[in-house]
Amino acid sequence: MSAWALERWSFVDNRIRTVFAYRVDILAWLVGIALHLVLMVTLWRAVYAGRPVVDGVPLAVMTTYASIAALQALLNNDDTVDWLTERIRDGKVGADLARPVGLLQQQVCGQAAQLVMKVPMIVLVGLVAMLAVGVSAPAAPGAFLLSTALGWAVNCCLGLLLAATAFWTLETDGTMFLYFVLSGLLSGALVPLWVMPSWLGGLLSWLPWQAVVYTPVSIYIGRLSGSAMWSAIGVQALWAAVLAGLVVLVWRRAVHRVVVQGG
Repeated sequence: MSAWALERWSFVDNRIRTVFAYRVDILAWLVGIALHLVLMVTLWRAVYAGRPVVDGVPLAVMTTYASIAALQALLNNDDTVDWLTERIRDGKVGADLARPVGLLQQQVCGQAAQLVMKVPMIVLVGLVAMLAVGVSAPAAPGAFLLSTALGWAVNCCLGLLLAATAFWTLETDGTMFLYFVLSGLLSGALVPLWVMPSWLGGLLSWLPWQAVVYTPVSIYIGRLSGSAMWSAIGVQALWAAVLAGLVVLVWRRAVHRVVVQGG
């Protein structure tokens, strides 16, 4: 492994070790995944009220969508904003800026560490869900994995843009809460876009948030297939590239706003 790769892997490894040092938190996180999934499935079963099909969508398809959407949302949930805000608030960001690896790259390594840590757990919960809830297998496994990877990249960029606000505000709790509520709706994690009014669903289908959850899950259940599927994946790739460029520009300006507090 090259020196460049070793430097960045050290950050990934350090974040993984830090997370696994708190085993009770990992257990609570796993229980949270299971409860979230069960609650979403129970909600949609209540909405269907015993009917096998509503508006042409079978209950089995909707429960599969709800289950995979819950796992996708949790896969894309990380602590980038909280971690950076804390570092800026207590002055540790000064030491981070002095490291040989740039601060932005450190954040990306942290996001990669959480991905490495979460994937095995989510796969385990997903397999249990297939047996317990009746979740079907993906309609297009390869395209689903590609779409999931692009969705993760888009979400990472959105998280980095949100985290950059900490350089100006020093306090992100309110912003984080508002973003969490809105992103759940805009991404299709709570309600599929096809359930929304056609004008609203059409608008949201071109925004970056849908790329995080709605597109990969729609590919999973087969609602997006053929040319429509590849067009949706193309939109994901476009948003990932645009947002990555925007992240670089914003962070170059943000680091000049650093005010070291504490010792």
